[in-house]
Amino acid sequence: MSSDWCTIESDPGVFTSLIESFGVEGVEMEELWSLDDAALATIGNTPVYGLVFLFKWVQQMEATDTRPVCAPEETPETLFFAKQVITNACATQALLSMVLNADVKTGDMLSNFKSFTLAFDPEMRGEAIGNAQEIRDAHNSFGRRDDPFIREQDKHLSSPDDEAFHFVAFIPFEGKVYELDGLKKGPILVGDAEDGSMPDISASWLGVARKAVQDRIQRYGAAEIKFNLMAMVQDKRIPIREALETAAESGIDNSSEADDLRAQLMALEEKREQWKIENDRRKHNYIPFVLELLKAMAKSGKLPEITKKASENYAEKKRKVSQGGGSKGI
Repeated sequence: MSSDWCTIESDPGVFTSLIESFGVEGVEMEELWSLDDAALATIGNTPVYGLVFLFKWVQQMEATDTRPVCAPEETPETLFFAKQVITNACATQALLSMVLNADVKTGDMLSNFKSFTLAFDPEMRGEAIGNAQEIRDAHNSFGRRDDPFIREQDKHLSSPDDEAFHFVAFIPFEGKVYELDGLKKGPILVGDAEDGSMPDISASWLGVARKAVQDRIQRYGAAEIKFNLMAMVQDKRIPIREALETAAESGIDNSSEADDLRAQLMALEEKREQWKIENDRRKHNYIPFVLELLKAMAKSGKLPEITKKASENYAEKKRKVSQGGGSKGI
């Protein structure tokens, strides 16, 4: 079953499109470049439903994680938590952990899935995710699984020393903040939402989650920089469209403020269009193009020289991988 799930890129455009392909409406993913107040304030003026955090998974480090997980009797009955039983599914499971615990429009597919698995234990929920054809197909639509070049690369470069990366989610739920990590036995209670250290930010639970993220980062050496943090927020086009509707009803839709709103909306629509272009490129099968390019280079006599240079680059890459490790998902 694990081989049926491909790795996908940690990218707000990918994750937003993936969430929407599940049937979820009214949300988007936003990348955070910093954990300071100013950075969090940029998302704090809109509903923030959860955080998804990517980090390098180190077995020895995880073995020394002594934080207690919530026992079944300590876990809220309506909180959705699933064990990860599928390799490469951690990104989708982190997204589901946010979506299925948030007050958002999930669509029929996820709504039915949550209802169906409500009485399941975390292990069975993980199995249910792995066997959910629609979820798996949506996940795999962002990976070129039929690309022989990718499979050949994995075959030759994979080693026990490869770096592995993992996604976890942080969510506010019933006045508490939880870390949902599919590799744990249960949710981890991070703290009370009321204890947020940023009273000026509407989603005060972010202060609690921020400390948990910072604590994990500090466990790594200063040279480790391979982290990524994204927030699931309300679709930023929604409040702008509502403001424009209000302006039109009030007869001030020709004001400078309305013009500014239209400019903001246009910028957001252009961002969405750029995401679509990038996602189409990720999914596109470039093999026919590559084959035709190789034929053209062979015909021009340039292929031997290029092949030699590529072989040298490949040998150098293998040498670096053997010394420092590659990367893969969990």
